[in-house]
Amino acid sequence: MLNFLKKIFKKKDQEKETVSDINLACAIILLEVSYSDFEIKEVETDKMLKFFETDLNLSKDKSIWLNEEAQKLHKDTNCLRKYIKLINDSYTKEEKVNLINIAWRIARADNEIDKYEEHRIRKISELLYLNHSDFIKEKINTN
Repeated sequence: MLNFLKKIFKKKDQEKETVSDINLACAIILLEVSYSDFEIKEVETDKMLKFFETDLNLSKDKSIWLNEEAQKLHKDTNCLRKYIKLINDSYTKEEKVNLINIAWRIARADNEIDKYEEHRIRKISELLYLNHSDFIKEKINTN
């Protein structure tokens, strides 16, 4: 009986684990963009949740969980290096460009791009080894 209960709880923990580390890394990067103007607006959070559901193919519950986990981790993070490295190691150039596109959409969610949001997206683009032209194209494409 005890082993059965352990399996159930282990299975429940594994369900949460199906939200991969790469998804968490993307969520933290997007939160960083959103928070770069020192506040995360509800419309930005809604845009992120929609991204998690559509582009990462997560359920609504997993999207909410991912957002909450990313916010917890983001509070205690002073360096994004490990998340950037994970994305660089796992994503193709096209996927990285798509992530920058999502970052621009989140920055535009409140109908204004703060200079700090733009700066943060530029830095993330550079850290993801994307060309400046990719940064500019995605900025224009999200209009």
